Amino acid sequence: MKVVSKLVDLELHIGHIERRGDLLLVHSDPERSMPTKIYIAPKDIFEILKVMLKSKELWKFFLMSPWYFLVPRKRRKIASIKDSQNKLQSENQKWDPWE
Repeated sequence: MKVVSKLVDLELHIGHIERRGDLLLVHSDPERSMPTKIYIAPKDIFEILKVMLKSKELWKFFLMSPWYFLVPRKRRKIASIKDSQNKLQSENQKWDPWE
């Protein structure tokens, strides 16, 4: 999972999930990413589920995910090269913290 914002660009690999009181704690894998904890309240879970169930793009993603494993790797490499080129173009833009 990747989190990108003006404050952070973080690659998060989930290590384990635990319950502490009313909260779920999602811990990152300390060997693969910066040690991170995500606190999820019950109301957050319902909000996430509500948004996910309404999202047409999520359902497309779920339906297409088996296809991802069937597509030859060469096509995936070409797509990742195009993504990295787009990223380079967007990195040339000046960052404004007050936007």
